[in-house]
Amino acid sequence: MTENKADVVMFPKWKSSLEQKGRTALQAKKYKEALEHFEQLISFEAANSEVMTGKLICLMELGRYEEAETICRELMKEDEGNYFQYLHIYLTVLFQTSQYQELLDLLDEVFESEEIPQEVRKQFWQLYDITKKLKEDESSAEYIEDIDEFIASLDSKDAKKQWRCLSKLKKQDIHPYINELVPFLKKDYIQPVIKTAMLQWMQEQKVERNVEVTKLGETKVVNPSKLDDILSHPSSRQILNLLDPVEQDNPTLYEFIQQLLFRYMYVRFPVMPTDEETPSLAKAFFELGTSYLQLDHYPFPLENYGSQKEVDLWKQQIEYYEANYFSVLDES
Repeated sequence: MTENKADVVMFPKWKSSLEQKGRTALQAKKYKEALEHFEQLISFEAANSEVMTGKLICLMELGRYEEAETICRELMKEDEGNYFQYLHIYLTVLFQTSQYQELLDLLDEVFESEEIPQEVRKQFWQLYDITKKLKEDESSAEYIEDIDEFIASLDSKDAKKQWRCLSKLKKQDIHPYINELVPFLKKDYIQPVIKTAMLQWMQEQKVERNVEVTKLGETKVVNPSKLDDILSHPSSRQILNLLDPVEQDNPTLYEFIQQLLFRYMYVRFPVMPTDEETPSLAKAFFELGTSYLQLDHYPFPLENYGSQKEVDLWKQQIEYYEANYFSVLDES
């Protein structure tokens, strides 16, 4: 027959002795030794908040932050009487492990929902201010690193890496680097998809200046802040308007064509089709859509769309641009 330690009575003198040994070792910064004493007390279910706090301090000093974090979360739920004590330790763990955003989010929640003692609130606000500054500095350093990586990738002609970099940067302020980035919009070796992504970044950041963009052998001067979204551009709207009957009759086909159109226009943007080109382009999108969805006998709703030769040429271009689009986004 075996006995659980929890079933064994720990005599008061033994308990006091272990507590004293743990405190003494902790004060002497003998964290492993102190932890052993605290663990003994815990194993006999003879641990109070002082013992648990001692254990948490030892874990942090020994670099065992994940354990300390987990135990803190459990204690914050189980020991309401010492909630703020454990919360303070938990915040310290987050701070020391540079989990700045998690710390800020938690304190935002605490300030909003908890009745915090005044002295504790003051300490938490001080920690909040310090953490916020560190987070801003960290974000600034990361941004500089990310933008440097992106500019280097533009020179290396690695389109997939450029796309990954842009995905991280698109919420950041582009203005400090705009003069370095604008010349790449004219470089022939930069993929059209990347140029569009850069333009959209400028558009979202409301860049108020003219920039030159070279695509499809044509150079256009545009002001990013005044550009339409891709499917809101008059050329896109005109093609979709021509296909309105399809939307009414077959929404699935219409949605598929709309996706094809978006990717095609994404590659071209801001060099868009003319009004004269849109009817034959609409027919090309329709034929590709019905072919992909195996709706070959579905009738095209327009009579005037130019020659079939024009339509076939547009279909080739659409498929070429489709491949171009996915060649950049494909992560495999």
